[in-house]
Amino acid sequence: MKIGLIPMAAKPYHTGHHALVQAAAAENDQVILFVSTSDRTRKGEFPILGENMKRVWMDLIEPALPGNVSPEYGGSPVAKVYGLLENANEEFQTLGQHPNTYVIYSDPTDTAQNYPEKNRQQYFGDIYNDGNVLFGCEEGCPGMFERGVGTPDMSGTKMRQALQDNDLTTFTAGIPKGINAEEVFNRLRQSSVQELRKFVRSFLLVG
Repeated sequence: MKIGLIPMAAKPYHTGHHALVQAAAAENDQVILFVSTSDRTRKGEFPILGENMKRVWMDLIEPALPGNVSPEYGGSPVAKVYGLLENANEEFQTLGQHPNTYVIYSDPTDTAQNYPEKNRQQYFGDIYNDGNVLFGCEEGCPGMFERGVGTPDMSGTKMRQALQDNDLTTFTAGIPKGINAEEVFNRLRQSSVQELRKFVRSFLLVG
């Protein structure tokens, strides 16, 4: 079986992510999305809380995913990819064979940063060297998964800025077709603003 693996923070999920998902769904029997549910709260950025994003995923994004794609929520997405491949590598060492081929999908920059050659050899070297671990951006057409080249020129930063600016038009342009952009927008803005107000109130009370 050929299995696609896509780790993503996806706060929020946008057309760039969706392009990876669609490509992986077309090329693999099964695709696993490892989705972070940690909070995204950075100075100067609109905050996105992981549990709120998870509810958006379950209610609005999952129905728009290809049928062979399954999200797995929580934990570090990249660490989960490593964990799955380490287990597969141990199975290979025990049995001498492995029934699955894994293809990891991310853009070239993230691939180089998260999966350097030394880590490939250290954590899943046997199945990697045997051709059972591949990287989407290193296979086939160069640039296919490069942002703004093979995938839409969209980023989480742009989407969070649209949320902060209350700019539904820009936000909608970054949401994949088939997903109710206005509903995603309203739910993320409402829930995050409410949490911010709670935080400010609790801070003032403690102070």
